[in-house]
Amino acid sequence: MANAYFQIIMDNNKTFLRLFPATDGGEPISVKEIQEYISFNRIKPTNSEYIYEVADATEQKDIFLCDGTGFPINEYFKLALTKDKMMAVARFYMPSTSGKQITKEEIINDIKHKGIVVEPYEAMIDKFLAERQYCFNYVVAKGVPPVEGKHASIEYFFNTNPNTKPALNEDGSVDFFNLNTISKCSKGDILATLTPEDRGTKGMRVTGEPILPRDVKTLKLKYANNISLSEDGLSLIADCNGHVSLVDDKVFVSDVYEVVDVDTSTGNIDYIGNILIKGNVKTGFKVKAQGNIEIRGVVEGAEVEATGNVTIAKGFNGMSRGIIKAGGSVVARFIQNGTVDAGARVTAEAIMHSDITTASDVEVTGKKGFIVGGNVKAQGCVIAKTIGSEMGGDTNIEVGVDPVLKNRAKELEGQIKDCKEKMEKVVPVLATFTKKIKEKATLTTDQIRYFKQLSQEYAELKDLMVKLNTEYDEVVEEIDNQPMDSYIAVSGNVYPGAMMTVNDVQKRITTMCAHSRFVADGADVRIKPL
Repeated sequence: MANAYFQIIMDNNKTFLRLFPATDGGEPISVKEIQEYISFNRIKPTNSEYIYEVADATEQKDIFLCDGTGFPINEYFKLALTKDKMMAVARFYMPSTSGKQITKEEIINDIKHKGIVVEPYEAMIDKFLAERQYCFNYVVAKGVPPVEGKHASIEYFFNTNPNTKPALNEDGSVDFFNLNTISKCSKGDILATLTPEDRGTKGMRVTGEPILPRDVKTLKLKYANNISLSEDGLSLIADCNGHVSLVDDKVFVSDVYEVVDVDTSTGNIDYIGNILIKGNVKTGFKVKAQGNIEIRGVVEGAEVEATGNVTIAKGFNGMSRGIIKAGGSVVARFIQNGTVDAGARVTAEAIMHSDITTASDVEVTGKKGFIVGGNVKAQGCVIAKTIGSEMGGDTNIEVGVDPVLKNRAKELEGQIKDCKEKMEKVVPVLATFTKKIKEKATLTTDQIRYFKQLSQEYAELKDLMVKLNTEYDEVVEEIDNQPMDSYIAVSGNVYPGAMMTVNDVQKRITTMCAHSRFVADGADVRIKPL
């Protein structure tokens, strides 16, 4: 295969253009390329029809250009760079009659003279010199691509995401006993290894400009007590037998604190690590852990707080005073007349007249799977069998906006309003004092002291207003940037009286609906079949 090409013929005091057609599927003659060549070599055709003859040519032919001959045209090439400057491409042109052929040394010198820094691709130059194809692109120089690096990575040799979602038994009930929340470790166990980042190697364009590899992520092994760092700094090793967990990217090892019941025999519990309660947490007591809490009995009107997960095998009756707080998931057979605040999924068989807040999902399944009364707020989704009841009553379900952020926005609105009202009360008094001072009125010592006190109070209120408005704007922006793919899914019935809110859009249910999925659709909540 060969592209079509051309040659300037100078013979008998005349100048001709000789065309050589393409062979075996090569590229055809480019009229524009011939025009540029003739113009570059200062040939002035007197035959105004030569362009049309070129366009119609299908075989080798000579086309008259003008009388007279100029200086012979030597073989030469044009050099072009690809858009990314990673390749230099030479396109060679045939010498005219009496013109000289170019040498390898001349080609290499010319390439370097034209600003190519990398060494020319001699194999391709040799290829041209061997076959001398004209009007054909030869890649004569290539840049050096960067060698991309690799992100640092940490491999953990324990379960970093304990399964706090209970499994279903064959009879349809939920297994709240085998929750697999404990990751045991032994002294000397390697808990995690760090593979450091590889920053890669920079490349270079043919013109010498460096190409930096993309940035890579660096990581550091984070750990707390009962853990040693290996000599090379790349592994974490357990110093004792116990429980290992990952909280906020930090590895913890601790002995599990075990008790039968939390009552008058134990008092309140505040433990740095995980807690296993084999019985119940009685009314009025508090249990707090920097880790996970597993309770195999019931929680009655008590406060339970964990930085990790909270699991309650037999349920939680808050008695209108109990509170469960978890940085991770909350799992309970039932939740009744209580408050739950979780950083991850909340799972139960039934939720009754309770306030649930989570930055993740709420899933109420099993044999019962109902939510009756109270308020359920989830940044993710709410999945249940039944919402509301035939008896009516308010059941409020809200998804889509981080409830913590939303509550903070409301708090800030109240604080901004309160601050503004205080400033409005102070301003007239300061204005009165300022007027008296300008009029050079005599002020008592108490009045001067009061004026200074009010001035300081106003300055503090002004600074506070700026801080409150700044934080409010940041919270609102964070709310606006949250993903809007939350929904409410109900496999059974939704009874009248339920309020469904998706992405701050509300819909009151007035007629019973079933097997429904509630999603946001602009300024409305649309009900779709499940």
